[in-house]
Amino acid sequence: MAGATQHTSVERHMELQPANKPRIGALILTAAPVTALGVVAGVAAGMEPLACAPVALVLGLALGVLVAGATGVAPPVEPAADAPHTFGVRALLTRVAHDVRPVLEGVEVLVDVAPPRLRTVGDPESLHRAVAELIAQAARRSPPGGIVTLAARAAPSGVRLEVLDEGTGDCSAGLDLARRIVDRHGGALRAEPARPQGCRVVVELPG
Repeated sequence: MAGATQHTSVERHMELQPANKPRIGALILTAAPVTALGVVAGVAAGMEPLACAPVALVLGLALGVLVAGATGVAPPVEPAADAPHTFGVRALLTRVAHDVRPVLEGVEVLVDVAPPRLRTVGDPESLHRAVAELIAQAARRSPPGGIVTLAARAAPSGVRLEVLDEGTGDCSAGLDLARRIVDRHGGALRAEPARPQGCRVVVELPG
């Protein structure tokens, strides 16, 4: 059953890859006649058909693979994942705030970006995950009815993002995922107490 399942999955994969069909055709059209000619040549040289057939088949398949590889049909190119590009910081933070709001319990998220057209560079989807995680940690520390503020400003290094809350607790807890993403973007992340209370997580990103 395992073999049958594997064979079926391979067949489905081939059906879903149109670029493979010309290669398969070239392989068959080349291997079949070459194998037949190999058997005929072997018989003419005095060999038994069953003895020369395996050798002829191997040669036919080898030549078929070479011809199939030279058909010039390339598989479709997958788009590059996580390709960095510039994007608006306000749009990113507004989208994150909107996406996480349904799961927050009695905590409001405010977005404050200046200048309004502030931009950064990187993968917006990865940074979306990082900011969402920072908001979630800030909300866990916040009291009912608390406010989490996402503030972004231009900085010498590019963009300075601050996630501020009004709660209590360990400001450095739960930052591993966000820190890894920020590090991959060439930025830096640190946590510090805010005044008069709460935590401030500062993210420096390239501009």
